[in-house]
Amino acid sequence: MSAKSDPPSRLGLRQRLSHRFSRSRSPASPFVVPPTTSTQQISLPQASAASPAAQSSQPVTILSATSISISAPSTISPLPASSISEDILRRTLQRLTEDERNVIKKYLPTNAADISSTLDAVLSEAQKSQKECERKTTAAGPEFSLRDRADKIIRWLDRFKAVGDIAVNADPIHAGLPWAGIRLILEIATANANERAALLDGCETVLDMAHRLKAYMEFLSRLPVSLPRTNFEAALVAFYAHMFWFLAEAIRICQKSTLHRSFSALWDSSKINDFKTRTRDLERGTETGAEMCSRDQQDQDRRNGKRRWQDLMHILQQLDQIRGLQDSIDQLRNKIDLDKIPYVEGAFFDAHEDGDSIRTTCHPETRVDILYQSRDWMQDKASKLMFWLNGAAGTGKSTISQTVARWLSDQRHSRTVQLGASFFFKRGEGDRGTAKKFFPTIVRQLVINIPELCPLVADAIRLDPLLFGKSLATQFEYLVERPLQHVTLRPTCCSMFVVVVDALDECNSTQDIKTILDLWLRLESVTTIRLRLFLTSRPELPIRLKFRKMLDGIHKDVILHDVPKTVIRHDIMAFLRDEFSKIREDHNSDISLESILPSDWPGDEILQKLAEKSIPLFIVAATICRFVGDRNWNAPDRLQTIQKFQALGQKSQMEQIYLPILTQISASLSDPRDAEQFYEEFRTIIGSIVVLTNALSISSLSILLGQPQDTIKRRLDPLHSVLKIPTSSNDAVRPLHLSFSEFLLSEDRRNESFGVNGPATHKYLLGRCLELLSGPNGLRENICKLKYPGCPRSDVEAPVIVACLSAPVQYACRYWVHHAKESKILQTDDDRIYGFLRSHFLHWLEALSLMGIVSDAIDILKTLQSILSPENCSDLYNFLEDAYRFILANRHMADIAPLQLYSSAVMFAPQMSVVRNMCGRVPSWIHQTPITPSAWGSVLQILEGHTRSVNAVTFSTDGSLIASASEDQT
Repeated sequence: MSAKSDPPSRLGLRQRLSHRFSRSRSPASPFVVPPTTSTQQISLPQASAASPAAQSSQPVTILSATSISISAPSTISPLPASSISEDILRRTLQRLTEDERNVIKKYLPTNAADISSTLDAVLSEAQKSQKECERKTTAAGPEFSLRDRADKIIRWLDRFKAVGDIAVNADPIHAGLPWAGIRLILEIATANANERAALLDGCETVLDMAHRLKAYMEFLSRLPVSLPRTNFEAALVAFYAHMFWFLAEAIRICQKSTLHRSFSALWDSSKINDFKTRTRDLERGTETGAEMCSRDQQDQDRRNGKRRWQDLMHILQQLDQIRGLQDSIDQLRNKIDLDKIPYVEGAFFDAHEDGDSIRTTCHPETRVDILYQSRDWMQDKASKLMFWLNGAAGTGKSTISQTVARWLSDQRHSRTVQLGASFFFKRGEGDRGTAKKFFPTIVRQLVINIPELCPLVADAIRLDPLLFGKSLATQFEYLVERPLQHVTLRPTCCSMFVVVVDALDECNSTQDIKTILDLWLRLESVTTIRLRLFLTSRPELPIRLKFRKMLDGIHKDVILHDVPKTVIRHDIMAFLRDEFSKIREDHNSDISLESILPSDWPGDEILQKLAEKSIPLFIVAATICRFVGDRNWNAPDRLQTIQKFQALGQKSQMEQIYLPILTQISASLSDPRDAEQFYEEFRTIIGSIVVLTNALSISSLSILLGQPQDTIKRRLDPLHSVLKIPTSSNDAVRPLHLSFSEFLLSEDRRNESFGVNGPATHKYLLGRCLELLSGPNGLRENICKLKYPGCPRSDVEAPVIVACLSAPVQYACRYWVHHAKESKILQTDDDRIYGFLRSHFLHWLEALSLMGIVSDAIDILKTLQSILSPENCSDLYNFLEDAYRFILANRHMADIAPLQLYSSAVMFAPQMSVVRNMCGRVPSWIHQTPITPSAWGSVLQILEGHTRSVNAVTFSTDGSLIASASEDQT
């Protein structure tokens, strides 16, 4: 039974080691029995550089029968245990250098009492290290919790401790380990965060192997003198010497001053891995020697030998089970932590979206040159950090991104390059239009595509469960940058990964766009994995300026509207031919139609004109094809409609594509007197769809807008060429392209029949949101009917929350302030916003808590406060000031137990708190309330994280960031 190789999660955890493990020494003289001419020499597996004491320069010689003078080996009685242990220890020490022997002897215990007291001290240091590992450290180097490593060390020490006081001579493992030296190692591991990982990892391996050595020694003590027994002893000596070598090196390093250690790169992770690999090789050699001893027993001893062999195997199996259980626990803990990573649904390149009928990848005959450039960049090991593909709206950037991501995904088994992650921004799609969950979404995919990152990211989450609510810079540092710096990939793994980010310009915060680009530049110095960024966007000014400031060697730029017109014409023509052939086939396959389109319909001349009108916008050609190919209409008639508008020659490309679609809808009205109602419904329904912050289904739109589902379906039905309209009423309706929303909302079209007045539509949606939240099916206390005030949110199942807080209600909770801001109306104290907050503020916070976004209330209220004038609405302004402090003080508690907002939060608020006096009431089951201050104090928030005193604090020039320095070296 050979030692098992570590599973990926175990290797990942151990690869966080600091750069601290190397040594330089002269080889020691081997302690071997000189072989004779008839000796058969079989060396153990080659040693790594980490263990000169057990290298091939000191082979373990397997003796033949002529090497020693023995007869009838099975009849010779075993040597006394004391003699065996003394001999093993003597031979082990002789395999070390003189310096190593002196270090080990200094820390060897002299008697059983010394062993017991020293072991107590070692266990105490391990427990101290365990407590230290619970704390958050922010020193340079690995910054992940090592609690699991300390836990394992304590478990191994407990197993030793359970043996009790055993005489030195009777228990060579207790006597033969330098326990005082191990205590010194653990003291250093407690004191220095940089060395902690390597020290704890090495000690855990030594203690694990010590238990195995103990089992082997007990097996050896029962064996009679024989040739296999001699070889088994030699293997044990090599194994034991390897453990001593590590401890001697670790102790010598720990004896140095802290300053000296900090400048000595003695704990390199590759050396630790070599040490553990050599340990496994020696363990296999030792096991082989034990098996040979078992086979060598004569018939009369075979029964006893078999029993001893079975006993040994049983002990080793138990130790393997302990190790396997610990690894399984590690994997389970990692999975639980990684499942906590929030992500944006629909942001992945291959995310499922019902009703998606558009081409998501490039036609094989189109964009050939650009795709070749991108693949050449992706496969070049010396490629630049970023590939920026920029172009105007409708030039096909997203289709190219989809094609690139799909190609990378197909390379999942390649050792050259693979897909790391993807994020497709889209304005008006909730979190897809913000950077709030950008890095968590990227990391969620990275840990799947790069499994070695799993334990590193899991430790970061375990260290700071609130990480996902912090700044982009903090998320990037702990979720992306540091794990990448400390990950170690297997030699056979791919080390080049590409992250595809589409439509960065559709992120709603210009500052967040700049931050993402700035943060990604820091990955240029990461050498463990080359994580490249494939990025598309419109050439918006902030993005252009940011790229101009970068060094030329950082990014590669491709500008779509600079592609030669002949290339674009060729690509659009190839696309149109393919799409119109499909339209022709669909038309001719409809047996209900009498006309059959000829095989050359609509003809190259018409396609050439359509292509000319589309250049350089692929969105024009794609929309024409969707409009003409709508199965609810006659294809030739719709093509003629497009041709008529293009013949006018005075319209922009967007007008030539969208006006025919909208005009044909109004032309279908049977009674002109219905036009006014039709246009009103269009502006209400379609106008709301194009300004919604997050797309909603038909059923949700019906509830939010107060419109019958049938009415909504009638207005949507003619718009399949510009809207994504799913077959199910429960799937979201969204514009196919941002240009359609921009077309309807443009200032030039505001007074036209199909024009949508943006601010007026936002005002309408604000009123609908507040009406919905205040209505009979809206917000109320304990909306999910939790059983008791302290019921944790984690105990409430997701289907229960969805049933009590419907999609339109959740939308209204999240975005009513956004619509208030975009409505651009002046708020007053008499406005419905103040009335809503007076009646439902705590209900609203409860709902946000159940949705898992109670911390968002801080930014929401700050946004609302920014659009108010204290002179026009002083009462509302003062309410928001107090509400802000109320949320800051209670958001953590509300996130855990939402109903505590109505009891603890209210009771512990200051006596003069507006929220307490206006919205709160003391529950009837509370008979005595605490005495609280009269007003909020001057402390807005307490920043935590340092483990020792803070000696320096400074603010950034714009006041948005704060940096602190502490004696904990962070």
